[in-house]
Amino acid sequence: MPLANPPGQIKVLGILHLVFAGLGVVIVLFGLISQGFSESMLRMQENAGGIQEAQARVSRSLTEATRTINWFAYGSSILLAIPLVVGGIGLLKGRRSGLAWSNRYAWTSILLKIVYLILVATLVIPEMNRLLAEFEGQGPEIKMFAAVMKPTMIASMIATPVLSCIYPVLVLILLNRESVRKSLI
Repeated sequence: MPLANPPGQIKVLGILHLVFAGLGVVIVLFGLISQGFSESMLRMQENAGGIQEAQARVSRSLTEATRTINWFAYGSSILLAIPLVVGGIGLLKGRRSGLAWSNRYAWTSILLKIVYLILVATLVIPEMNRLLAEFEGQGPEIKMFAAVMKPTMIASMIATPVLSCIYPVLVLILLNRESVRKSLI
């Protein structure tokens, strides 16, 4: 029998599910739009010559190296939006199906982030190392640009999925408590 006063985390996480699903879709749309903008900026830099042309070559190479992982991230965001929306609506209605969809979201999210990290380690970092090694013989500006770009990109590609596991883990912890299970119909 459901509890008279359901735990507050049910509604809060239901709302957060919907917010995060919406943010995921917006981020994908922004990423797709920014790809076109980045391409035009790279062309302008390449036409400028000098250091800007060399930086554009490095940026274009790194963009190509991360293309697969970016498409994986876009697909993951859209895929995760579905159980977030269904789970969020279910939680707001106080349904057990909301809990089930929330658990599906959480485990799928964690799994996709592990796959993402594996792709970064096996595809992106070796390709990035290869590309940046090509620029070793270039001028000091290019060496400095590559030296700054490499650790920054690697750190962001590792930190982002690790930090984004916080919400799915919290979902698993907060929604699978006995008090929450008893309050859902």
